[in-house]
Amino acid sequence: MKRTLLTLAAALFLLPASAQQVPEWLKEGILYHIYPSSFKDSDGDGIGDLEGIRSKLPYVKSLGANTIWLSPVFRSEFEDGGYDITDFYRIDPRFGTNSQLVQLVREAHDLGIRVCLDLVAGHTSDKHPWFRQSSEADPELQYSDYYIWSDSKDSLPTKKFVRSDAARDGNYMKNFFDIQPALNYGYLHPDPAQPWQQGYDDPGPTAVRNELKNIISFWMDKGVDGFRCDMAQSLVKGDDKQHTGTMRLWHELRSWFEAKYPEGILISEWSQPRQSLRAGFHIDLLIHNGAGTKIYRTLVCQTDDRGTKETPCFFDYEGRGQVKAFAENYRTEYEATRELGYAAMPTCSHDIWRLNRFDRNTPEQLKTALTLFLTLPAVPILYYGEEIGMRNLEDAPVKEGSYTSRNRSSCRTPMQWDDSPNAGFSTADASRLYLPIDPSPARPTVAAEERDPQSILNYVKGLIALRRQTPALGTQGAWRFVSDVEQPYPMVYARELDGQKYLVALNPSKRSATARFASEGAAAEAVYGTGDGAKYTSKNGLSTLKMKPVSAVILKITE
Repeated sequence: MKRTLLTLAAALFLLPASAQQVPEWLKEGILYHIYPSSFKDSDGDGIGDLEGIRSKLPYVKSLGANTIWLSPVFRSEFEDGGYDITDFYRIDPRFGTNSQLVQLVREAHDLGIRVCLDLVAGHTSDKHPWFRQSSEADPELQYSDYYIWSDSKDSLPTKKFVRSDAARDGNYMKNFFDIQPALNYGYLHPDPAQPWQQGYDDPGPTAVRNELKNIISFWMDKGVDGFRCDMAQSLVKGDDKQHTGTMRLWHELRSWFEAKYPEGILISEWSQPRQSLRAGFHIDLLIHNGAGTKIYRTLVCQTDDRGTKETPCFFDYEGRGQVKAFAENYRTEYEATRELGYAAMPTCSHDIWRLNRFDRNTPEQLKTALTLFLTLPAVPILYYGEEIGMRNLEDAPVKEGSYTSRNRSSCRTPMQWDDSPNAGFSTADASRLYLPIDPSPARPTVAAEERDPQSILNYVKGLIALRRQTPALGTQGAWRFVSDVEQPYPMVYARELDGQKYLVALNPSKRSATARFASEGAAAEAVYGTGDGAKYTSKNGLSTLKMKPVSAVILKITE
């Protein structure tokens, strides 16, 4: 079998050396992330669906969001919550039909909302017809080289290989769970001693890349506006800690994508913006791994993946956190990528614990944390339910592969709409729900918070509106850390554009706190926040900002 070599020099030669084009609409982007099984059930089967999402488009609009990102809706065995796909070209019947997806997109567009789908590019289900054919003994079938197989059942080259009982004499590489065989995008440096390793430009990897383009085109041609790409860094294999081969792949795909769909966007689950944005993505998710370990995790996480206590985060009520790791590492990623795209921190996601967890659970605490996520320079990404302060349910039952090193069901429970049965999520019997509703009688709901002017929901709506009305607080405004990185509370950073300057200050601790820093202006006006209490003064070239416990404020520098 022919093998080719992708050299490091060749790959680097292909990387973009200057700023890439970002669609104008994305500069005003506010993303709302929906886990479809848990958002709204329209037919009473206990599982959310496309018609349910369509019925709630006016609600998404009311938040101020202009883009929806849907976790996978393609046909699946649901052994990993939809991330084990059996047909990329069909909507799974639990969610609806292709026609219903098209109708959802059309009605969203009528409201000024774009729709992005989740693209699982790195693997399929082991029940996918491609994999079943690839498992057959005949090595010359259409899909024989769509996956990575060793050349003998006696060979398990790495821990990523799964022992197979298929007719084919070999074992296959997985991408995550054993039921998710890795698609074959080739090896960066095929090993001559391992003839089963194919190179980037060999027929198998080339066919898989073409299939990826076909999938993207199929849905973009139906009106979809872009994709969030799952495990985007995991495609080209081999000893490649810098992901050189995968960067080449995405850069080539971005060139094709931008030429064909100039208004479309690509979002990566990579958490290494200096790689992913240079490779061609418009947005990279800074989450709890990669570069996000010293950015996202030091801000909001209170346990590690095993559920055990780790170093307290910045949003710690006792005030035991630190801010230096966030300030220095976020600045590095921001300055290196601001001309390429957006290093975005979602509030959480289908894989990451909700903000309302353990002793971070009061409206004031959650408003303070949300202030950060909605005033950073990247495109904000709000996970469903965070806008009402939904609780992370630590004891939620494991469902469809949700348990890895942590129980991901805890952040996937049904949306809480009102005080009707099942919190308005579904008319099904409670025993048939996808996951249980938060049993707390004090659980937040959309209906109750819409009526309460002081609610988290109305705070989020107002903050998004302020961001939209204030260019300095948006994606084009510059970001600069202001307070002393050695003194965590309060954290203060500046947002600036066209002569306008705003300071964002956060004190999540239970104690009053004071920041002192080089003067940012003679006077400041509070334009938004959790309430009165912040006092800004400036004298002799030094600014002082005093803040009450558990508070956030946005100040406009007026002199």
